[in-house]
Amino acid sequence: MIAEIIAVGTELLMGQIANTNAQFIAKKLSELGIDHYIQTVVGDNPQRLMKVTAQAESRADILIFTGGLGPTRDDLTKQTIAEYLAEPLIIDKAGKAHIMETFKGRVMTDNNKAMALRFENGISFPNVVGQAVGTAIQKNDRTYILLPGPPSEMTAMFQHYVVDYLLSMEQAQLRLNSRYLHYFGIGESQLAATIDDFIMEQTNPSIAIYFGDYAVTVRLTAAGPDEAENEDKLDELSKELNQRLGEYYYGQGEGLGLNQVLVSYLKDQNKTIAFAESFTGGLAAKKLVDVPGASAVLNGSAVTYTGEAKHHVLGVKQETLDTVGMVSPGTAIQMAEGARKLYNSDIAISFTGVAGPDPMEGKDVGTVYIGIAEKGKETRVLQPNLRGRRENIQYRSVYTAYFDVLKNK
Repeated sequence: MIAEIIAVGTELLMGQIANTNAQFIAKKLSELGIDHYIQTVVGDNPQRLMKVTAQAESRADILIFTGGLGPTRDDLTKQTIAEYLAEPLIIDKAGKAHIMETFKGRVMTDNNKAMALRFENGISFPNVVGQAVGTAIQKNDRTYILLPGPPSEMTAMFQHYVVDYLLSMEQAQLRLNSRYLHYFGIGESQLAATIDDFIMEQTNPSIAIYFGDYAVTVRLTAAGPDEAENEDKLDELSKELNQRLGEYYYGQGEGLGLNQVLVSYLKDQNKTIAFAESFTGGLAAKKLVDVPGASAVLNGSAVTYTGEAKHHVLGVKQETLDTVGMVSPGTAIQMAEGARKLYNSDIAISFTGVAGPDPMEGKDVGTVYIGIAEKGKETRVLQPNLRGRRENIQYRSVYTAYFDVLKNK
């Protein structure tokens, strides 16, 4: 099945607001295994909307409209599509009652009642956030879905009702199971090239790759009538992919971050961690604190930005600072060991480097040293090859340290 998204609204067309609805719907269609190739934005003009609808019918099985369901004069999506399809509209009783409830104590005009319209021969989608009722109809082997424009209303309606409606159609005979595999330390294009033969030959499960939060995610989706068989297919493909990508792999699960995996690992091992941060400015501790339950594993963090702070707080030797400087392997080692002692932790990680925009101590921007001191092990120093904006260097340094702890457990 192929879907097409049609966003209605002159304010979208003029660039006055961003089309976040299309972004959300596109992501959900992908998760549902519904193909989607084209998005269209059209102004509040009935003739142009009809023309765009006719064009979309030549390409797609499912047409999803957002916007134009409100009470104003230019909100004519339902009326226009109803006229185009020669399908009557009626007032949805539950939708009207909901709208009237929101108008208690105020005068409700006829144009507000129009928000309760739905296709007589279709179905309605309740609006749990706002007022305008959504509606859908199937005709001539195509499905037309009309949703409100305000993002909070549209996303709630889609999540609560439209997903189930789409699954109840032709794909109701199938069950979709997805798995999200996460990788760090490899670029999106490099990862894609590494598994290019799998991508070119993909059928079921399907493979999708995307980049986010400094990691690459591979989403696998299996479709079939039996969930257990789908999971077996996902297990097999996951194993095959990780035979090539295993050195970069850190876990599976939708939206799974390295910080979450690290907290889980430390909890399981009953270990604690501390940080000595310079150019990261507390970022390493902050990302860990973002994870619920981090208090069980994080002992503390010292942001020691100056040489004086490194010396007095962490015990970095003045001789080290004077001879090799703050940005050096020696300083990274002493910062990490000093933090482990200061906070009595099992593991301590230090960050010292040049995040930019200017060089420092004769070192280029992107020069970074990460010290990792762990009880019972020799302190090691990482020197990742980083470049880009200041924020990029900071985040990549923190995630590099997290990943190293996980890979050397």
